[in-house]
Amino acid sequence: MLLQCLTSTFMIASNLYVASMTSPSDPEFYSMTEFMLAALAQLCMICHFGNRITETSSSYIRCLYECNWYSSSKRFKQCILIMMTRLQIPVEMTAGKFFPLNLPTIISVVKGSFSYSAMYKAVGQR
Repeated sequence: MLLQCLTSTFMIASNLYVASMTSPSDPEFYSMTEFMLAALAQLCMICHFGNRITETSSSYIRCLYECNWYSSSKRFKQCILIMMTRLQIPVEMTAGKFFPLNLPTIISVVKGSFSYSAMYKAVGQR
């Protein structure tokens, strides 16, 4: 996942740079834009489902509490308690344990891509 995020960042940045140097009337401009959007969609899908996993895991505590635990056996109550204690820390998909894969990550990747694209453009103009 880490490699996928880094690759997507550099693909988007390089396509932004090349697209900024290409005329919008050129057919190559649209193929680069399409490729960039495909890379962004791929990353968005990964981060969206990572975010859904985190949201779902945090809603399990409420579901466990709302089950009919008070009229159940002692063993069942202990299992519920263990699960609720374990779910205090939400489940997160991470990219190599460096950063979580969630919706703010998409924004960070897009910001980073624009920054790298601006850097490419500044270096290319020298």
